[in-house]
Amino acid sequence: MFVTDFIEKVARVSKALTTKSPAVPDVHKHAVHNPQRYRGMHEIDYETCIGCDSCNKICPTNAIEMKKLPFKKQNIVPEVNLSVCIFCGLCEDVCPTKPKKSIKLSGGRYDMLTGGWHEDQDSFWVNVDIPEEYIKSRLEAEEADRVKKELAKKKREAQAKAKAEAESKAIL
Repeated sequence: MFVTDFIEKVARVSKALTTKSPAVPDVHKHAVHNPQRYRGMHEIDYETCIGCDSCNKICPTNAIEMKKLPFKKQNIVPEVNLSVCIFCGLCEDVCPTKPKKSIKLSGGRYDMLTGGWHEDQDSFWVNVDIPEEYIKSRLEAEEADRVKKELAKKKREAQAKAKAEAESKAIL
């Protein structure tokens, strides 16, 4: 009786060691849990962002930093540190751009798995990658606008000067 109990226990243990347990999913392939209230990862639209900095100001955990751009208008866009963010959605709520929000939470699922080291936090940034063509076109448009304003100012000055000369000739 003792020998049969021992053999049964050895058989159960060996079976448990060789059979993969369905209770322990591989977290690299399947999320351990998916909270219903999770709002998802941030999506930032640099074309509609007006650079108002309100998302940065309202963030309770200071997870948002503003990235400088080489433009005169709309010269900053938000970048989000997901390792600090609590996904509250206040940044999306306060964004004044309409009808499309410049910063929004995408919904869905986003798994953040790392080795657990402090250096891994750098990989959790939602960075805004602005294409070089867009930057060039914006700078060219700003330069064209500046030249147009400068020409309009010179034209107004010439008209004012001509009007002043005509008035002085009329007085004489």
